[in-house]
Amino acid sequence: MMTIVAFLIAIGLLVTVHEFGHYLAARSCGVRVLRFSIGFGRTLLRYQSRPTATEWVLAILPLGGYVKMLDSREPVAAVADGLSTPIDWSQAFDRQSIPAKMWIVFAGPLANLLLALICYWGLTLPGEVGLKPYIGPIAADSVAQKADLRQGDQIVSIDGHDMHTWQQAQWALLTLLTDRASFQIVTRTTSGELHRHHLNLAQFTQAPTVDPLTALGLSMWTPAMPAVIGEVVAGSVADKRGLRSEDRILKVNQQQVEDWQQFVKWVRLSPNKSLTLTIARNGIRQTISVIPESVLEGTIKIGRLGAAAKPDPALFKPYLVERQFGFWEAGQHALHKVGETITFTLKMLWKMLTGQTSLKAISGPVSIADAAGQSADYGIKPYIGFIALLSISIAVMNLLPIPVLDGGHLLYHIVELIRRKPLSDRTLALTQRIGMSILGALMFIAFFNDINRYLIG
Repeated sequence: MMTIVAFLIAIGLLVTVHEFGHYLAARSCGVRVLRFSIGFGRTLLRYQSRPTATEWVLAILPLGGYVKMLDSREPVAAVADGLSTPIDWSQAFDRQSIPAKMWIVFAGPLANLLLALICYWGLTLPGEVGLKPYIGPIAADSVAQKADLRQGDQIVSIDGHDMHTWQQAQWALLTLLTDRASFQIVTRTTSGELHRHHLNLAQFTQAPTVDPLTALGLSMWTPAMPAVIGEVVAGSVADKRGLRSEDRILKVNQQQVEDWQQFVKWVRLSPNKSLTLTIARNGIRQTISVIPESVLEGTIKIGRLGAAAKPDPALFKPYLVERQFGFWEAGQHALHKVGETITFTLKMLWKMLTGQTSLKAISGPVSIADAAGQSADYGIKPYIGFIALLSISIAVMNLLPIPVLDGGHLLYHIVELIRRKPLSDRTLALTQRIGMSILGALMFIAFFNDINRYLIG
């Protein structure tokens, strides 16, 4: 239920913002908007203050929306005025100047980018708190091991950019994985010595959708925490099997548990497999059987119980870093984040187009809903970050020069500007069919990937 609600809220917000961008731009140019619809199909709710006003609609299928404007090429629009009211065709979209039409089309994706900027700005203003990038265990025969990276060292910079937190390091590594670049990581030992490590990704074959740390053989170092449950997610496996806050995990399948990290490793490696837990609750030992649910992390299935550790602030204090930003500095930081995400999205699209990245990276509605639910489980901040990321993706996808998308309409207007006359109806009809075919193929791939991830794989 959390997944469904989180998905519907995210999609509803992003669609509304996108279409409202078109609406405001149309009104700013004097274009009459006949209908503003969130969703498709049968109407659930409808409001119209008067016959000549905009009709506001909430429809049954929430996976999109549209703004219908007065257009002299569609005589059926006359019905909106009533038979006795003359229509002012100067308010028609097709009667506007080319710059005005381009502004109306571009305003939808622009609204999504502005929403992402506001989200990142709001997340940055209170400051950022994260763990310093100390390196944990290194996987054998990995890129990290070959580059002589060592457990316990702190990452100082990646590719010449200073790293303050693991979040920064993960994003930097993900973008470099996408580029298949060779780059340098500078680390600092516990004695203060600096070491430079050269990582060559020319022969790297793993998909960039995999967690960059896992792909390179890196892991985040964290202090060993006692295997004590701090929080149980309502409705989760842990909740249903009776695990409670303050329960101490003593054994898993009769094997001693040393710390929380070891317990998490057991759970992650056991999706849909039965585990027998020996716990201590109020000094009394109990045995509980659990079957971790299977969830996707990138393309890998892992187990999850829905329980979090009881954090000990004293353990983490030496490794925490907090960065404060002023109002405008936070805005610059947010703008940089939006720019980085746009660049990364475009790179991924280009690599899929050129065959350098698998089309398995395309996600359908089920994958998006799952990501929405997982981010909401982690809290309001991760959920807002997810909304910002999805908003940028929607903006970029809509600006692709594919007929039927905003980018395709912008392309029409650019061609019209160059030719000094619009494209013929025949050309428009042909390109629209091509655009629908491309979108249909993309939707098929997205749904196929979802089916493969959640039903077959």
